[in-house]
Amino acid sequence: MEILGTTRLIALLGDPVAHSLSPAMHNPAFEHYGLDFAYVPLRVPAEGLKTALDAIRVFNFRGANVTLPHKQAVLPLLDDVTEISRVIGAVNTILNEGGRLIGTTTDPEGFLECYREHGHSFIGQTVAILGNGGSARTIAYALLMQDRPKSVVLVARDVKKSQALASEITDRLGLGSGGALSAPEVIALSDYHTVKDSVDVVVNTTPVGMHPNVEVSPLLPEDLVTGQVVYDIVYAPERTRLLRDAAAKGLKTVGGLGMLVHQGRGSFEFWTGIKPDAEAYYTGARAKLARGIGEPRAPGRPTSPGIPAAGRAVADDP
Repeated sequence: MEILGTTRLIALLGDPVAHSLSPAMHNPAFEHYGLDFAYVPLRVPAEGLKTALDAIRVFNFRGANVTLPHKQAVLPLLDDVTEISRVIGAVNTILNEGGRLIGTTTDPEGFLECYREHGHSFIGQTVAILGNGGSARTIAYALLMQDRPKSVVLVARDVKKSQALASEITDRLGLGSGGALSAPEVIALSDYHTVKDSVDVVVNTTPVGMHPNVEVSPLLPEDLVTGQVVYDIVYAPERTRLLRDAAAKGLKTVGGLGMLVHQGRGSFEFWTGIKPDAEAYYTGARAKLARGIGEPRAPGRPTSPGIPAAGRAVADDP
């Protein structure tokens, strides 16, 4: 890739960003489609976010991706956001139109497209979401706004946090008031065994099982039930302990790399109007994984099931 005086930059704004696979996906695509763009990860601490957005305007960047910890904090600093970002309250992609910054989120569609790619649908299914952080929040909204599951269950150790999230989603989407969709249910991780038989799809949104702690899982093998689909949004490694345990019991599995790929393709389309080839994005991401990624975040690692790490190598984290 040749960087010229005409080259327009697209940034990744986060803290940290060394682990990102996005440059390995986007930059080859810019070159393939003959676009004079370059994608650069920029570490931006929380107190520098406004300055970073001002710089995007001043230096005429084409746009940006936004990752942790800025996906919610960035909203009031933008000139406009799409409806889905307004409802969910998160942005992962910014387009600069003549100094006017427009935000959207491609995470929901990335999550759903990855699942569809494997031939599955959430419609009419009971979905257990493990976790109650930003990834769980986005995925719960995606399901209830777009794919019409039978029910959504938030499963985590911090029940009060899950209840607050369930209440927010219920209020924003107007659930449980005679409509077709019910409000999300909440259950403690320690009680998951009592509802496991009613669950059709398990979605892990926690970082438990990510590199380097690849031998831990958020669930015990006996918590996985015949006929379920298990979807782990962790992408490093591609086959987590949870997915390996599920496959050993004959369950269908979906890994998180596809979510990363498809949210990235959505961002590319938002910047350029072109939907890039999915296989090329998989190739770029896997090549970077094979070379080894930077440590996702430090300090803090998951040491046992249900204990979140300070870092995340999950699929909604560009």
